[in-house]
Amino acid sequence: MVFNKTEDATVFNEILERAVQAPFNKKLGIKIIKAKKGSIELELDPKPDLANGLGIVHGGVTASLCDSAMGFAVMTLGIVPVTVEMKLNYLSPGSIDQKLIAKGAVVKEGRTLIIAESQVYSGEKLVAKSLGTYFGQS
Repeated sequence: MVFNKTEDATVFNEILERAVQAPFNKKLGIKIIKAKKGSIELELDPKPDLANGLGIVHGGVTASLCDSAMGFAVMTLGIVPVTVEMKLNYLSPGSIDQKLIAKGAVVKEGRTLIIAESQVYSGEKLVAKSLGTYFGQS
């Protein structure tokens, strides 16, 4: 899939697999679609129990998907990240009947802080954009 700083793809893939299998990510049903150094694409198939009172994807689900996309993008650098802060803009509602696709990318890598961004789509519609700061050391 991708290589970490040590160029050991096996170790790196194990890190991403553990992240996907984390209880919360597993409960949401997050799947990795594509990954390369510095970026990732995730998929979530919303179930009816992830809807808010209006019948659309709950904003907390969208926020979690943004955080996961940014954090997983950081992991592609061979770093296990911890979220320091995150800003999120909701742009349109996510349909409960359509898969959500999240695209995460590293913007800047410092010694201990990494800036990342993500976008979440429901079909072709941009649902949310986020920017986050992550702490991590390789």
